[in-house]
Amino acid sequence: MSAGQGDKAANHSVARTLAVVVGAPLVAFAVGAAVMAFLPVSGPWAFALGFHVVLPVWVGLACTLPLARNGRVAWGVCLAVVVPVAVALVLRGPR
Repeated sequence: MSAGQGDKAANHSVARTLAVVVGAPLVAFAVGAAVMAFLPVSGPWAFALGFHVVLPVWVGLACTLPLARNGRVAWGVCLAVVVPVAVALVLRGPR
């Protein structure tokens, strides 16, 4: 392997890394809150299911976001999930 290829393979942008470290947990918690809010069940069942959705979403994003082309794409994926979920939760209002 040439020196150029090795440098290119190890070149992770700061924006992509921040998307994994900051964006992935925010997306996962937003999805968990949406699952909890929009489930037809209430009480402890909704909390338990919403809580248990967070970890697989977080791990899935933490594994796939570093594969994005650049930081802009990684943050775009995070925003593409968080913005509609946040709008839906705001429009729904308190229970």
